Amino acid sequence: PTLIYIYFALGVPKAHRAPFFGPRHAFVHKDKNGNDVTDTAYFSIPAFACKTVNNIPFQSATLDHHMYVALFVRPDSIDALLPVLAQDVRLNRSDYKYARFAFFYPGDSAGNAPASAPDFASDLKLGVDTAFTLFVSRAAFDSLHDNAYFVKDASRKNDPWKTYSDAVIVDYRGRIRGYYDIRSASELKKLKEDVNFIYFRDESAETIENSTIEQNRK
Repeated sequence: PTLIYIYFALGVPKAHRAPFFGPRHAFVHKDKNGNDVTDTAYFSIPAFACKTVNNIPFQSATLDHHMYVALFVRPDSIDALLPVLAQDVRLNRSDYKYARFAFFYPGDSAGNAPASAPDFASDLKLGVDTAFTLFVSRAAFDSLHDNAYFVKDASRKNDPWKTYSDAVIVDYRGRIRGYYDIRSASELKKLKEDVNFIYFRDESAETIENSTIEQNRK
């Protein structure tokens, strides 16, 4: 949209919102004139497979090209972690319209849902296409947490997450953009603000890129 384009093209936002997390590396590629250009490749979530409710197979590709909020929910963390989110989703559902949800929960050794497994998507009254309760083995649960979503970054002095169960924003290219302790209403507010910021900034960047390509064709 034109207003979004103008807003970001003029550089109005001065705050450094929703940075990129995880290790990164430089790479060289050619620009349109054939010159070498150095750019930065940001860490992105690797592909994974798991199961959802009723042990239906789930591929991470379902989340490709969508921004989503990932949460690692252990059985003993449900009561402490989810009440504030559940209440806010119930009262302010439209605030989350630009993001999906992925709730990871430890299953049995084969990654199947336990007999008394929760269905967070249903419990929070989120749509079946916008929220997923995902079951993996305990080993895979820890591995996804430590090596994909809460990956260490040698360039940072301190880890950006506060708790094991921080919510994680992943953008439409699979890049990590923020960690939030959603037991806190103020952190949940920041999460929603960053979801909107990323959505509009990325849409603006795509608008600018497409406009530039179109102008170059003329």
